[in-house]
Amino acid sequence: MKATELLNRTGMWLETALAGSLSPAVRRVMHIELSMALAHGIFYACIIPFTQVVLRRLGASVDMLAVYTALLFAGSVFTSFSIVLMRRRRTINIIVFCWLLGRSLFLLTAFVTGAVQLMAIGIVFWLLEAFVIPAYTRVIQKIYPESGRGKVMSTVRMGRVSMILLVTPLAGWAMDQVGYRVLFPIGAVFGILATYLFTRIELDEGELPPRQTKAFSDLWQIVRTDRNFTVYLVSYSLFGLGGLLSWPLFPVVQVDRLQLSYSDIGLLGLAESVTWLFSYLLWGRMIDKRGGLFVVRAISAISIVTPLTYMWAQNIWMLLPSAIARGLGMAGFEMGRISAGIQLADPDRVTEYAAIQSTVVGLRGLVAPIITVGLLRLGAPHSAIFLLSVLFSLLGWFMFGRVEAPTPGDEGYSERQRLRYRWPFRRRIARV
Repeated sequence: MKATELLNRTGMWLETALAGSLSPAVRRVMHIELSMALAHGIFYACIIPFTQVVLRRLGASVDMLAVYTALLFAGSVFTSFSIVLMRRRRTINIIVFCWLLGRSLFLLTAFVTGAVQLMAIGIVFWLLEAFVIPAYTRVIQKIYPESGRGKVMSTVRMGRVSMILLVTPLAGWAMDQVGYRVLFPIGAVFGILATYLFTRIELDEGELPPRQTKAFSDLWQIVRTDRNFTVYLVSYSLFGLGGLLSWPLFPVVQVDRLQLSYSDIGLLGLAESVTWLFSYLLWGRMIDKRGGLFVVRAISAISIVTPLTYMWAQNIWMLLPSAIARGLGMAGFEMGRISAGIQLADPDRVTEYAAIQSTVVGLRGLVAPIITVGLLRLGAPHSAIFLLSVLFSLLGWFMFGRVEAPTPGDEGYSERQRLRYRWPFRRRIARV
């Protein structure tokens, strides 16, 4: 047997084991998105794990880091505008424009020498990345069948994290050797490449349909009338506050208390990425079996590990449980949020529901760092903020148990059984 044939058979076996049996059309789309994910993984590994630490070493104060953390979510607040923008434009065109512009900005870091300049680039980048979340959710709904969507999504994202896993330690070494002014622009080139590969996805939307949402008041009407979705949004907000209240303190602990090098941070990123990679196997199958809501609730419980470990950490090894929890949470949050939004939405209004969810994500992201800064100015110790993060995460976990979700695989919207998630993640079929 020739080496090429053996390689093809091995690849087909691995693909089937991870993603299941796929039609040729779905397989082709998955291959395109996988190639995009590999390029995006290099972009991510070169830039994202180091940005806040670079800001700190460029002189950013805790207040500046908190403001930066808050403004990262400004794009999510404005995702509702994307609904209006997409009424007359094709979904993929909007995504490509925003990704290309945002990722290209990191080419300018070759000339950046101050914290404010780097903050401005990071804020605009995250604004554009978040702006297209509803559009990307719609693309995922269209290109992948519901029955195996979780496994296909997990396979693509495992490819991305595999690349992050390989590149992050090298990126940490490169940061120590050549610095961000060389590494960040290199990462930007791969971000641009990922955007180009995404353009190869063929999504036939046909004639652009008239959107039901013609004004922002229509989005508010969804929140008012869909009580179940409103409870989900409240739960999501509490969970998000738990994760974000202590986020500005993480680089402070890494740099000021533990004095970690870029290589040390790269090693933590390695542990996080290994967990991130293999947790996609868990969460992808869990989504297909129990739904995205179950996954989001599970990671709200797991998220309490991170503030607790940062509160007590005295060396790099004490941050290892946090890296593992963050890896689990990143995979679960990414796929769980998309899947839960599709799971809870009216099938004909997935884009609108995704926009509302992203707006809530943005609002909580803006509020949380402001609360953190206020508490610090009032003299609250870091340990108190870490404990408050734990409390909000637990409240979010409890509230998620009050949300009802359709049975995975049931495409009906008005006539469907609903699941109630209760302690400790067991299910009960509600009467209908």
